[in-house]
Amino acid sequence: MIVVLDTGGVEGLTPIDEERRARLRLLRDRAEDFVLPAAVLAESVLTGHPGHDYQVQRLLEVVNVADVDAQSGHAAGGLRRAAMSAAMKPPPSGVDTIVAAAADAHAANEHVLIVTSDGDDFQMLGSLATNAARLSVLAV
Repeated sequence: MIVVLDTGGVEGLTPIDEERRARLRLLRDRAEDFVLPAAVLAESVLTGHPGHDYQVQRLLEVVNVADVDAQSGHAAGGLRRAAMSAAMKPPPSGVDTIVAAAADAHAANEHVLIVTSDGDDFQMLGSLATNAARLSVLAV
């Protein structure tokens, strides 16, 4: 299983309390890899609060920050257009569609778990993905 994180997923797995540490341990035991699309970093996972940011940096040490190339961008745009055609209100953000596109790309070969605080949005985006059968969502 591959775990793909959005901003809410980073916050939900940042080991700042026992519940989040336990969640992270459980996923680390089951996951082959953790992926964070680089675009997620633009959503301010670092807050400027030293204690919080220290814990976020600890989490970032165990994830692979994935570049967003043209192919990923186009796939994300396609998912965004599909979500808007499906009347998703409000339309998903560009970053959310980048996360969904990254998850979909990994789901071509593996089961993928998207960890997010936006479960409903990612359920919709996942249902529109090419590899929807291998995508699941964990809302934290």
